[in-house]
Amino acid sequence: MRDYFPGRIWEPGMWSLLGGGREPQDATLEHTARRELAEEAGLDLADLTPFGTEYATDDTRATVPIAIYAGRWNGDPTELHLTEGVMLAWFSPDDLHRLRIADTTSDLVRRHAAGLPVHTAPQSGLVRQQEHRASPHGTVPNIIGVHLYLERPDGTVLLGLRHPDSAFAPSTWHLLAVH
Repeated sequence: MRDYFPGRIWEPGMWSLLGGGREPQDATLEHTARRELAEEAGLDLADLTPFGTEYATDDTRATVPIAIYAGRWNGDPTELHLTEGVMLAWFSPDDLHRLRIADTTSDLVRRHAAGLPVHTAPQSGLVRQQEHRASPHGTVPNIIGVHLYLERPDGTVLLGLRHPDSAFAPSTWHLLAVH
């Protein structure tokens, strides 16, 4: 999850892939990817392979090509020392619709998981439909909300980032809540 510094960090508060911009000392794009992994999370991966190019739009509305490399790592993200971003977490491609994530990044992850080539042009947003189940005949639903406050001995509190399409407090950090 990217740091939340509007105006200073591109796509603040959104989930994204690790990476960053090429610097003069980077001999190749693979070198850029390796340097960024090491700088941002202390990662040194044995194998990185080119996957494709994602196109994003920056704050000035310019189209920016982003070279994508794929690698494998099976560690615990909570043990990494992050120098950029707020946190790392594992997600199934099927759960990406619940996250505040760029459509192009979500599409890229799904394509990689399916073994498909990445698109070479900006993509439109994904359309999701919520499933509504009818109550069994003759019953009346009574909806009760429950918020869960979890605290560690050091006083830190567990919060979750609500989906941007949530009916209640979209794109905000909140206590765990259910109906």
